[in-house]
Amino acid sequence: MSEQPVPAAGSTGSAVLASPAWVIGGLRNRPGYLVTAEGRVAFTDGEETLFDVPLAEVSGVTYPWYWFGGGFKARIAGKTVKITFVKPNGMPSPDPSALELGLSALGVAAAFQGAGHVGDLAGLAWIAPGRKATAQWREVLPA
Repeated sequence: MSEQPVPAAGSTGSAVLASPAWVIGGLRNRPGYLVTAEGRVAFTDGEETLFDVPLAEVSGVTYPWYWFGGGFKARIAGKTVKITFVKPNGMPSPDPSALELGLSALGVAAAFQGAGHVGDLAGLAWIAPGRKATAQWREVLPA
């Protein structure tokens, strides 16, 4: 069993997508969850919500070929952000409680139907779920 991005229905019937992810960039690598619902997108690590913005504030989304379908770069709230769904070597897995916080930040926690979290997956186990998450986020993020 592997950790997968988790779709669910939001309180107004809109789709909710929550994926384990890592914001990467030098010493700032941070595990957490990328969550979208109600026309917003947020990233939280359980202690801090790094951003929580309308999807309209996401621009310049690219999917670098050298990431092999495992993430994207974008301008979010005026800052360049790199997000990967494939666990970087040596990084911890996201804390399961971070998902609850991310959903609460978007006001959809009560509507979210059971996100499971499998313990710390290793190496290659993250590649297929990471590529699947990227494909799902391509459908959500502006081109």
